Amino acid sequence: MIQSVTPFALTPFQPIFGKNYIKLVSYNIRFGLGTDQKIDLERIADTVKDADIIALQEVDRCWKRSGMTDQPEIISGYLKQYHWLYFPAFDVDASKTNGDGSIINRRRQFGPMVLSRWPIRMARYILFPKLGTSNDYNMDTGAIECIVDTPSGPLMVYSLHLSASSTRDRLLQINRLLEFYRCASVSGGSWTGTVATTTDSDKIMMAAQNWSNGESEPIIPKEAVLMGDFNFEPDSEEYNIMVGTPDTSQNRVVHFDSFVDSWTAAKERSGDRVSCYPDRPDRELEHPLCVDYCFVSPVLSNSLERVWVDRDAVGSDHKPYWIELSTDLA
Repeated sequence: MIQSVTPFALTPFQPIFGKNYIKLVSYNIRFGLGTDQKIDLERIADTVKDADIIALQEVDRCWKRSGMTDQPEIISGYLKQYHWLYFPAFDVDASKTNGDGSIINRRRQFGPMVLSRWPIRMARYILFPKLGTSNDYNMDTGAIECIVDTPSGPLMVYSLHLSASSTRDRLLQINRLLEFYRCASVSGGSWTGTVATTTDSDKIMMAAQNWSNGESEPIIPKEAVLMGDFNFEPDSEEYNIMVGTPDTSQNRVVHFDSFVDSWTAAKERSGDRVSCYPDRPDRELEHPLCVDYCFVSPVLSNSLERVWVDRDAVGSDHKPYWIELSTDLA
């Protein structure tokens, strides 16, 4: 039987295998280039291996800087117990012609990745709008929107990377992101509906072709977790769009179709929220920033137990941002 959900319905989480929480992490890995200027994907995998759901950003395929390797395949090889998917938001030619004229077809790609201990029921890929630039490097970025079939129920998860170029870019991209989220319950899953029982020959043929593959249509949960490198700080216009603008009493107005900052809503916070230490090969780490976030939908914020930034990680110029969600919502 196909289940349906109202736009703001929530499937309550249940305890998972004796655990009472789900652990998630977001990590911009900068193609594995650590603060020691060495590329090491094994230490990236080792850093995030305790998470149930992993959101990575800046993952390479076929770049000279990373040895023309397939980083999603390499990372997944270190994390064999995880389902995974990858979205090459940036995708250009990297093909090579052999001496006999045959083509080695390769693409130079860059984008976000999601890994999950549980099946990723469906996914959609969001290519963000980008404004061309003449005096600053700018590139295509995007997001993965996916439904993870946790044992506690379906959970919508995003891994994303907003532009580092300008506020104008990021505002356009946030609007595209929120549009996808707000429309999800209306558009439904990767497929919707069934082929009605009929004597019409075309519909009989459609039913025989088994377009649903014998599966029920994906449930689209309203509750969502957005993780990634947002490239804005907490006092920015972009931040206010995500979590609501403070009113006259300085309380943020949280609308049902917006989000809550996990750092401000969690019952427990460890350390500070600084997540990025831009480095240069010839200088010390400098100008620490808070640009990596985990935003959650309003009802889900009730289950935020703990958040922290792993300050000891050295696999990138960013630090992993961790959250724990209770499986028992208030």
